[in-house]
Order: sequence, then structure tokens, then C-alpha cells
Amino acid sequence: MMNIRTIKVILSLSVSPLLAFSQSGTFAIGGKVPQRYNGQFVKIYYVNGEAKVADSSMVKKGAFTLKGDLVAPVLGKLSFGNSEAGDRIDVFLSAGTIRVSAKDSIRHATVKGNELTEVHERLARQLRLADDKIYDQFNMYKNMPEGEAKKAYIARLMKELSSYSVQRREAIHKFVTENPASYVSLYYLDKSAPASVVNYETTYPYFDKLSAGLKATPLGKQLEARLLAAKNKLNGQPYKDFVSITPEGKSLSLKEVVGKNKYTLLDFWASWCGPCRKENPNVVKTFNAFKDKGFTVLSVSLDNDSAKWKQAIEKDGMPWYHVSSLMGWKEPAAVLYGIRAIPQNLLIDDQGRIVASNLREETLYNKVRELLK
Repeated sequence: MMNIRTIKVILSLSVSPLLAFSQSGTFAIGGKVPQRYNGQFVKIYYVNGEAKVADSSMVKKGAFTLKGDLVAPVLGKLSFGNSEAGDRIDVFLSAGTIRVSAKDSIRHATVKGNELTEVHERLARQLRLADDKIYDQFNMYKNMPEGEAKKAYIARLMKELSSYSVQRREAIHKFVTENPASYVSLYYLDKSAPASVVNYETTYPYFDKLSAGLKATPLGKQLEARLLAAKNKLNGQPYKDFVSITPEGKSLSLKEVVGKNKYTLLDFWASWCGPCRKENPNVVKTFNAFKDKGFTVLSVSLDNDSAKWKQAIEKDGMPWYHVSSLMGWKEPAAVLYGIRAIPQNLLIDDQGRIVASNLREETLYNKVRELLK
């Protein structure tokens, strides 16, 4: 029989997400800031349903108050500047009173309030430092004069952004795993998978960890529909064999490669594809880590120029199987798999079954590591 403690845990997991979602309604922010802010306006920016909202309040005697009616809990930006620059802090808005207390800048304020506010602060404290750094760097870039220095700066910044994105996603996924019944988990998971870049393999395993109550909310249903729409229909299907030409001019079939390995990544790319070249280091990392455990890669290039194709292979350090008919988008292997955008990939097991698709960044490494345990 279940003991009382177990029953309480089960009830809390099933009821709390519904309670959290019911916290739509009126929020109020009561703020305390240094007296030097007197006469200045503090602003709140958020999206309420489909509407973008911006409201403000003048600081009087070191205090301010902001109120609003919400369709659903949402992240707001509290700022003495605008939504992207200036002294600002993220605050999770839901029905009830939120207390913001700043001893110096509002960026370092203490935020307290209802359950969602408190839960969000646990995640926000992990994200704010890196978030602020990236925002400040992009604002610096915007204000730089045109020239070589600006080009060099954005090149460095894009590399930092890639690392920042991975770290932020990992922090959110860890938070979701530890807080599967919190609306904050659903909210951040949804924001990390917008329609333009949604990836089933990256996000669905964490969506699946959420409580049934959260999945049943309007936001939960929207995210699930978006993820399922992004799922590759080839997952679970047998692979389709093809023959193409290696850089050395020899014929090579997918069947030959699959037959020699436990898992084969069929990777579609091209030397002229910027996102492909950016992703190549992640594939190299995974290949080097698991090549001795039965993992390999067969890259199919949608190049037209043989020299550029071979140069890119060498420059990016890709020591695995390569083929191309040098027919660009008319590459027969790409047509066979319905490839209309790159990079794309399929992970195939030694039984010839497609087990995953479109694995990016750390998701590729983690998936291969999991399968080869």
C-alpha cells in the first residue's frame, strides 16, 4: 500500500500544474529602489496572448507599482531602459503580488512573490549572468561603426553565442527534469523550441517528462503539436540504399557502410552551406568520441564543385566516408530522402532502421552515447 507521503507527492504532481495555469488574472509588482531613481519611469514589457504590452510607473520615494491582467503566466522584462537594453531584469508574471527590491541597480534586484515567481527565480539565477553578457555584447555590436573591427567582433560573438545557446539549453533541460510539474518548465521549453528552429529530437524527450496536467494546458498542447509536426516521418522506417561517388572517384553504397557499423549517421551538407560548416565540429566531436565503439558517418554533399568539396572536407577535418554526385540539389541521394534543406541527418542502426533524425549540437553526441552504452 502507498503511504501518506507517497500519496501527497502524487497529488502535488497532478494538481500543481493546473493551479499554476489558473494563476492567470491580475498581477501586481511592488518595487523598492534607491532614492536616486525618484522621478524616473520603470517599465514592464510582456506579451499578453497575441498583444505586446508596455506599461510604466514613476518612482516616488524609492517605490513603484505596476499592475496588469494576464491571459496566462508569462515572462516580463522590468527595465529602466527598453526591453533589450538598459538596467533591466526578467520577472515571471502571474496572478498575485511580486516584490522587487533593488539595493543598487534593478539588474541585481531580489525578486519574490507567489510560487511561480519563486520557482522561476531558481532558474533565472542560473541564466541571468550569461543572458546579460550576450545582450550587452550585441548592443555593443549595434553601436560599433561599420568596418573590419565590427566584422571581427561579430565573428567572435557568433562563436560565443553558439556556446551560450548550448549551455542555456542544458540548464533549461536540467530544470525541466527537476521541475516536471511547474508551468515555468513548460514555458521555457516552449520558448526554446520556436517554430523556425524547432527540433523534435532535442526537445521532445524533455516535453515527455512534463506532468500530464501541464501537457493538457493550451500551451502544452500547442508545443506538442509543433514538436510532432517537426518529427521526421522516416523515424522507425528502414533506410533506402543508394550508390554515389567518393572524393577518390570510387563507388560507395550506403549499404556497405551500414553493414560495417552499429550506427551510421547519414549526413547531408555542402561546402557552401554556412550552417553545415558550423555544425561540422559537433559531428567531428561525436565521431572521434565513438568511432571505436561502432559509430561512423557517411556525408553526402550537395556540392557542384569538386575542388571546393574536397577543400572543405580537409579544412573541417572530417575523416569519415564522403560521397557526392556533384549535382547540387539534384543529388540523387538527397532526392531519395526528400532533402529540401541542409544540414539534415539520419541515424541508422545495424539493422537498417532509422532511429533518429536531425540531431544537432550536443543532442547528436548525447544520442549516440546513449545508444552505445
